Amino acid sequence: MKQLSIILFIFSCLSPHLFAQNKLHDRFSFSISGGAAIPVGTFGMKDISNAAIYYVPNSNDPSLTWIMGIDKSKSGFANVGYYYNAQFSYRMTNHVFLFLRAGQTKNSVQTSEISQFLTQKYGLQEFEEADYRIGSVTPGVGYTMSLNQWDISLGLFGGLARSNYPVYKSTFTNPAMIWTLEGEAPKNLFSFSSGGVLSLDRRFKRISAGIVIVYQHSSFKYDMTTHLSPGSSQVNPVVHDKLKVSLLTVGLQLDYSFGK
Repeated sequence: MKQLSIILFIFSCLSPHLFAQNKLHDRFSFSISGGAAIPVGTFGMKDISNAAIYYVPNSNDPSLTWIMGIDKSKSGFANVGYYYNAQFSYRMTNHVFLFLRAGQTKNSVQTSEISQFLTQKYGLQEFEEADYRIGSVTPGVGYTMSLNQWDISLGLFGGLARSNYPVYKSTFTNPAMIWTLEGEAPKNLFSFSSGGVLSLDRRFKRISAGIVIVYQHSSFKYDMTTHLSPGSSQVNPVVHDKLKVSLLTVGLQLDYSFGK
């Protein structure tokens, strides 16, 4: 949150300059974009052997050792998904502009490897996990250059991101049991999010169209504990985990400028 406070402070200092300009609306533009959300780094890794968190009691009996969670900081198991985004921009000079981005990404979770891993250890079961849904609001600053009818822009941003809690469960058939989170999971997790954006647009009077590439990273800390039901009163120890979300989004962008 410290980084977000710094960004908001910079914007508040620039506000008097922004609104002192004549024909203020001529400096604004609005864009929408959408496309593929590609997981990178550990968010896209799918190594359950490395990510499994084991409970090891004070005993030499290996049968008393079991899996009590999945370390999301090592493997996020995220598949390629999609994103959509909207952006307001304010042109301070011919090259420098400020912007505010807001959007959401959705990535499904690769569960087949996890399910196979648990089946080999504990018997036939089915593993399920909710899709990752990441929303963010991020102010930033950018630089643009024009070449004939083409605009090339580069920007950096930082702001607030929100993620759904990574809820998962495994349903066993013999015996009939469910391994899942203990208690009610929080609805949302929050994190500072930062990244960069690169766009190439072709101008058609007030309307521009082109491609946009964005890298964005967030890190969501959370606590979790799991248990088996029915038939077991054992609640596993609390696991302090971290969901590291790194995404490379590639999509199409449509921009409208309010200036003449």
